[in-house]
Amino acid sequence: MEIQNNDRIKQMVVRYVKGELSEEEMDELKRWRDERAEHEELFRNVVSREKLERGIRRFVKTSEQQELEWNRILNRTVRKKRHSRKMSWMRYAALFVLPLLVGGIVYFSWDTTRETGPVVTSPRIVPGVSMAELVLPDGTKVWLDREANRALEEGVKNSGDTLNYTEVVASGIQDSSEIYHTLRVPRGGEYTLVLADGTTVYLNAESELRFPKQFKGKSRKVYLEGEGYFDVQRDEKQPFVVEVKQVEVRVLGTSFGIRAYAKEENVLTTLVEGRVNVEAGGKQVELSPGQQADFSRGNDRLTVTKVDVEQYVSWKDGRLVFDNKPLEFILEELGRWYSFDVFYTNKELKGIPYSLNIKKHEDIAHVLKFIERTGKVKFEINKNTIIVK
Repeated sequence: MEIQNNDRIKQMVVRYVKGELSEEEMDELKRWRDERAEHEELFRNVVSREKLERGIRRFVKTSEQQELEWNRILNRTVRKKRHSRKMSWMRYAALFVLPLLVGGIVYFSWDTTRETGPVVTSPRIVPGVSMAELVLPDGTKVWLDREANRALEEGVKNSGDTLNYTEVVASGIQDSSEIYHTLRVPRGGEYTLVLADGTTVYLNAESELRFPKQFKGKSRKVYLEGEGYFDVQRDEKQPFVVEVKQVEVRVLGTSFGIRAYAKEENVLTTLVEGRVNVEAGGKQVELSPGQQADFSRGNDRLTVTKVDVEQYVSWKDGRLVFDNKPLEFILEELGRWYSFDVFYTNKELKGIPYSLNIKKHEDIAHVLKFIERTGKVKFEINKNTIIVK
């Protein structure tokens, strides 16, 4: 079937899941399904994917939003350089980039289900796993992974992908000083931490959290470098504080994400539920759900904007979401999770915008093949390096 017809069927499947098909389109889709047994099998595989309906409702855009996105892409690329070759590429890319914005989950599920041709694979590039290193006060380092299911010391137990702390009732004279532990998640890893107060912290790859084994001060203070998602237990008498370089986030009980990698200039605090106070650069702001505080460490500027929170916190739920992001940013994020390096044969390729919504455990070769269909880039896997050309 020609690619245009393929895209029409894909669009109808997206609208079928959303319940928007007309009677004529339902008949057309049924005729396509009845045409071949493989069509019916493909249809059933795609629409039965886990959380498909929820994913489409969450990420699909209106026609006005699609037009706005497309014009933004044109302004960044084609309208700056009026070459016919560029125009032909953008017409070709429209078959894939815009459908991603309309129904990325269906499109990706379709293509990975239907793909039967040879795929470039590399045993060295695989998705990340649950792993971390716990550093104790005396410098002892304990490696944590799915095999390390054991009690480490009183009030501390590892379950394979989650490190659990519980309150310990002290006997005799109580020591008011806090004992700090540090949890480090390497490249290609992730880990979940439950603090002694019941707060849950999800740590992304290349992240570190320093925290008290038991909270004893006037506030529950932890120190973050990298990226974490916090689901904080409410305690009005003891506020929860996350400190990163030049930024302090204070809450009573809420859910939010913080991105504060050392090599990145901006610290992003994204609020999902409740309220948080962000203090940075001599300024303080209070966020409402769906808002993000962006602090630039370069010029001490703190701004607040409304954002699609799923783009910033979906990693903790097993998805990687990119909406009109430069290729360089996307591959850097993928490289952090899949643990690969990137080499560009042409630096101009770094700025090409793409939109993706993928599962964190997809085969990296399928993800790269999907991006290649814009016709603008090609990828080559050489051991642990992805070459972009």
